Amino acid sequence: MLPLDRVPTLAPSLDLLFAEVDQARCGDRLPIDRLFEVVLIQLFRWLFDHVAELGMPRGLLAGLADPELAPVLTAMHEHPEYAWSIERLASEARMGRSAFAERFKRVVGETPANYLADWRILIAQDLLRRGNPVGHVASEVGYATTPAFSRAFAQRVGQTPREWAASNVVVVDTAGTLD
Repeated sequence: MLPLDRVPTLAPSLDLLFAEVDQARCGDRLPIDRLFEVVLIQLFRWLFDHVAELGMPRGLLAGLADPELAPVLTAMHEHPEYAWSIERLASEARMGRSAFAERFKRVVGETPANYLADWRILIAQDLLRRGNPVGHVASEVGYATTPAFSRAFAQRVGQTPREWAASNVVVVDTAGTLD
């Protein structure tokens, strides 16, 4: 629970958002969506600035609130296909290897390699769900070969990518609705 008055920038944004919602005018969806995004960004910024006092648990939000780890997590999320090494990640954080690895595990709760592998599998699942071929997905998420991707996927998910996709594909008809 977070009292909204603790986040001073929220009041004006919420006032605008609620005014848009109350007016129900033509074209109101776009400003409502954008104002809601602004509210979320303001809320997340405040959370990042108050991680310690809130006692936030380890994980992505705690990592994004850490000034050295935030650029690393952002880079990993934006470019999961890169061949990230501990040296390269530590360089992104402007830290030494050992200090970076220890801090990442302490703040995020797992090693950088495990975090990246989990992130890649989440992206892969989304791509497979959309019907992308396994070989394409493997290269999109940073695996040099399809067999290497299939092994990593099966190790984390318990099924091969093809098995998983067969039971999780989302079909979109020509009208754009989900079946």
